[in-house]
Amino acid sequence: MDRIKKRSGLDNTIKTAIKIRPDKGWFNSQYFTVANVLKIIVSLTLCFFIYTKSTQSQQENDDSLLYLASPKVDDIYFLDFRILSDNLRPNEKYRIAKVVDITGDVVTLLYGSIFYLRQQSLKDSIRYGQLRYKGYFETKRYDLTLTQLKTMHDNSAIYMIKRPDKNMLFGNYVNDPKTELSTSLYIPGKRENLAGLSLLKSDYLENNKQQAFERFSASAQLGFASGQVNLGQMYLNGEYIDKDLNQALYWFKQAALQSDKSGVLKYVIVCRQVSYCQEAGFYQELLNAGVNIKVREIDFTLSPN
Repeated sequence: MDRIKKRSGLDNTIKTAIKIRPDKGWFNSQYFTVANVLKIIVSLTLCFFIYTKSTQSQQENDDSLLYLASPKVDDIYFLDFRILSDNLRPNEKYRIAKVVDITGDVVTLLYGSIFYLRQQSLKDSIRYGQLRYKGYFETKRYDLTLTQLKTMHDNSAIYMIKRPDKNMLFGNYVNDPKTELSTSLYIPGKRENLAGLSLLKSDYLENNKQQAFERFSASAQLGFASGQVNLGQMYLNGEYIDKDLNQALYWFKQAALQSDKSGVLKYVIVCRQVSYCQEAGFYQELLNAGVNIKVREIDFTLSPN
């Protein structure tokens, strides 16, 4: 009989515990209503969204700093132009710029001719292929040093930088995908220059820069303007060989005398950094050689002969 009473008492205790415990903590049936479950799901989703956005923003900033330190042609800069100009309309806030040339530590940008109201619109413009429209970018070139660009980034004037992958960004081309027509016409130095460009991109070769320098040298000696520009660029950057501004200026000038636009522009950029270089004398030399040049905003007069 005592054993039966003890058993009955134990059963009552268990029943009481079972009856009480569901009223507390996570096992409360009232807690697990549909509304509360939805609130938990929404809260978790919101936290995950905020975390993902924060991680993405940090990654974009890290990428921007990397691209800023080692710029490449066709890098796309996203600009908050309100920081750069006070003379804007209310709907003119954001703008795109593209790197079109790099000469030493000077990066040449072209600004897009369209202003945007929202940051998302800049991405959409690339996604819809607007950057490939003729006239999208202004013709005026802006030569900025790496220090100036860093200041613009620190001030959030440049709030993001993207680097196209195989000429594509956000699912569309940044430049028109042009197919170079093959020709059997032999141009002295062209083959050597193309080989040099290919070698510069060959990361699997330990002496790729040495071989590129040799190919560019051969191309330049044969009088190929692009090879002369690339050789001058290697002297300017100190790639494989010691930095030599005199040699850089010499080869840029040789290309410029052949009416090579890149040679002219690069020579002027370097010339303005060297005290002994005379920009007016350079333009006069081009004019005497019959090179058709357009010079804007100069404070000297060129002789017609």
